[in-house]
Amino acid sequence: MSFPAFLATTLSALLLTHLTLSLPAQSAPDLGTPPPAPADVSGLPKGPRTKDVTGGFTVNPDAREEVRSFFNAVYRASDGVPMGSTADAATCTAGTNAPAYYTAVLRRLNWFRALAGVPASIWFDGAECVKAQQAALMMSRNTNLNHSPPASWICYTAGGTNAAGNSNLALGVAGPDAITGYLSDYGANNAAAGHRRWVLYPQTRVMATGDVPRQGSYLPANATWVMDGNYGGLRPPTRRPYVCWPPAGFAPYAVVFPRWSFAHPSANFSTATVTMHSNSVPIAVRLETVANGYGENTLVWVPAGLDANNQNTTFPFSGADTVYAVTVNNAVIGGVSSNFAYTVTVFDPAVPGADYRPPTISGPGQPSVGQANLYTFTAVSDATGYQWRSTLRTPYSVADGAEAGTGNFTVDTAAGYAVQDNSVVASGSYAFHLAHPVGDPFAAETLTFTQSFLPLSNAALTVKSRLGYAADGETARIQVSPNGGASWQDIFTQSGVGDGTAAPIENSYVTRSFPLGTLAGQGLKLRFNYTYASGLYYIYPQTGFAVGWYLDELVLTNVERLTLLGTNTTATTNFVFSPAQTGNYNLEARALIFTEFPLDWGPSKPVTAVTSAPSVVIALKPPKVVGAQVQLDFTLQSGPPSAFKLLRADQAVGPWTTIDAAAVLTTNVPDSSYRFTTPVGGSTRFYRVRTP
Repeated sequence: MSFPAFLATTLSALLLTHLTLSLPAQSAPDLGTPPPAPADVSGLPKGPRTKDVTGGFTVNPDAREEVRSFFNAVYRASDGVPMGSTADAATCTAGTNAPAYYTAVLRRLNWFRALAGVPASIWFDGAECVKAQQAALMMSRNTNLNHSPPASWICYTAGGTNAAGNSNLALGVAGPDAITGYLSDYGANNAAAGHRRWVLYPQTRVMATGDVPRQGSYLPANATWVMDGNYGGLRPPTRRPYVCWPPAGFAPYAVVFPRWSFAHPSANFSTATVTMHSNSVPIAVRLETVANGYGENTLVWVPAGLDANNQNTTFPFSGADTVYAVTVNNAVIGGVSSNFAYTVTVFDPAVPGADYRPPTISGPGQPSVGQANLYTFTAVSDATGYQWRSTLRTPYSVADGAEAGTGNFTVDTAAGYAVQDNSVVASGSYAFHLAHPVGDPFAAETLTFTQSFLPLSNAALTVKSRLGYAADGETARIQVSPNGGASWQDIFTQSGVGDGTAAPIENSYVTRSFPLGTLAGQGLKLRFNYTYASGLYYIYPQTGFAVGWYLDELVLTNVERLTLLGTNTTATTNFVFSPAQTGNYNLEARALIFTEFPLDWGPSKPVTAVTSAPSVVIALKPPKVVGAQVQLDFTLQSGPPSAFKLLRADQAVGPWTTIDAAAVLTTNVPDSSYRFTTPVGGSTRFYRVRTP
């Protein structure tokens, strides 16, 4: 297990010139070794006892926009779900977790399986979840990973031991993040990518999860039960005869890891080779030692000399779509040498591609107050439903120097320091402060501006910023989100240094200005995010030293406040907007996939509601001939009762003649249904009802 160093600041040691290094309370996540294949499946769950399915996903990996939507809507839906755990490691209480958290873990499992092209309808077995929870507790309490924990372990249970032998295990990470860790399969003991192979094993139908949070010195842990009674059974259909990761087709860069793999159930890879190219340029490949016994037979390799043993190593990505051509040669199947070729396109799911077709709204630019104004929008190919919303736009500006607290913000920070700080200010008595407190540098440290806003062409953000003591693992970020916080883009970044010198990055506040005109017309969220990735960091608390990021005098100008009036569901690509008052509004539509997962809102349509004379809408029924009279029934669908007129023509194109003198108007239902009666005349007649 490796440890990222951190910088401890103390009055006796720092003195602005010296750094004291020590071990942090937070260790790097550890995956241990993958569990071996079961020798006997007779006692393993085979079919669902409870059908709690968050899956059934399918995705076309060759469609960039479909994969992009699948990542942004479904994968991201598993992020940030509170565990809500009742576990207590100190008292050996395994406890339970919030149902939404189990759903998030299950969703992440099925997401990976769907993108890999294997059946993505995994169930969680309740009885095995209880055992997996006990296993996770044991790993956390003993600060170790073991598929066969001894009876001498603290919090030992037979059920937890049973789960440990059938599970992927992780320490230092839990829940959906642990599932992503299993797909990454970093570490020197994971050259075979065994954790990944169990998650993607096509036959598996039943899994389970156990998760405990960090509690004091006890690390978070996960046990994902991956063995079921279908092991070795009939292989279900998969997208391709093989299962590879990253998958053939489009792959979001965040889930492309240093270890690549290619699995085939009956292949002998002992003499197989791999070649990779990008833009016809060959990429060096290092094959890992072939090891069977974990899911399907698999060939694993590491491209470009990457360090797959370090959990902080990421696959290089330039920001532009990058195509990698992969060829696997001499995989022996049934005694015959076979070759396979496919391509992987690594891309940024925050950036729409050429096949992006957002729901674009059409309709009146000046809807009438209190009237049913019809709008339509373009369809999205893989949508299972839609939503639309209206927001009221009003002039807005803000100036906040933390003097009144954090009322303008949603605060998400670790315990251990005050966000409203009075020790390092630019003006007034207070400033905002973000830092990494003792024990958990990975915790979120964010100030998110609660009010959504719409930048005008001359919009700007100005803030006074001071990055004090900050090390190379710490970065101050100002970010905006055009999709309600589903994804964020940096408009400013500033990182610390870790070169062994003890000095603040900035000795005083710096005024920083950010024009927002390029984002005009987009509804935005704004946040200040102080992140830690890896490497060194300064711990807080301290006394007398400016550790972390300080913000003061935040000013936002030339923007409009967006007040959400309502979000509505529609099964079709049209809706009716009835503004209650005059003013400026934004209308937006978005698609839903798999019934419950919304995509990004499409382009907003700005409209200005006006007061106008109510429009009259008439529905005319087919005429009936009764004796020598023609009867024309019609209903008033909107607008006030009026002095109706009956028009007649001998041709559909006219000319039209008003025949009031020869027509009798009667009322069927007051203010609703009426009838014109007029003598029959001519072999062919056309009629029209209108208002004056």
